Amino acid sequence: MKIAVFGSTGPSGTLLVEECLENGHSVVAVVRNPDKLTIKHDNLTVVKSDIQNQDELVAPLTGCDAVMSCLGSRVSMWSTVTLYTDTIKVIEGAMKAAGVSRFVGMASWGTKYDANQPFVIKYIVRPIFLKRVLLNMGQMEDYLAESGDIDYTVVRPAQLTMDKSSGQFVPGVTYTIPRRDVVKFMLACVVNGEWKRKFVSIGIK
Repeated sequence: MKIAVFGSTGPSGTLLVEECLENGHSVVAVVRNPDKLTIKHDNLTVVKSDIQNQDELVAPLTGCDAVMSCLGSRVSMWSTVTLYTDTIKVIEGAMKAAGVSRFVGMASWGTKYDANQPFVIKYIVRPIFLKRVLLNMGQMEDYLAESGDIDYTVVRPAQLTMDKSSGQFVPGVTYTIPRRDVVKFMLACVVNGEWKRKFVSIGIK
């Protein structure tokens, strides 16, 4: 498969690119600064592009079987976060123009309020540290659900770690999960066509 990846210079995005390549797929990494992506591979094409410019994204997405995103915003306690809604609108528009319908992206556990969340998440982490990031992630999810124009899957992991893959990722929630397990699950969603038009929280056994 040919897969376009956004956010490929971040910690999760780099692992996603590696995972795709290791499994025999071709990758188009759409980046703002190509120098930040140090991976070299015959099946990797690096394209410099402005994520805010829809017209620039059409060419690199054309011919791809799916688009995947690990774009992320820095945690902000005070500033308004709009990265997720801003970028998904541009990506969706470019996908439609390029004739690509499959999208798999990463958000976070806690984008929507859940009365069953642990005390520390519900009353400390979510309202104090991640409120603005999670709010915009949730708005991105609402946009995807309401637009209905692409076959999306949004993966909601818990706290991400750089631990080795457990190889036992499952739908459900644990307090932490290795980034490698998250990208494995994301790629499986593309390859197997699973969890279309779903928002799925994942954890490890």
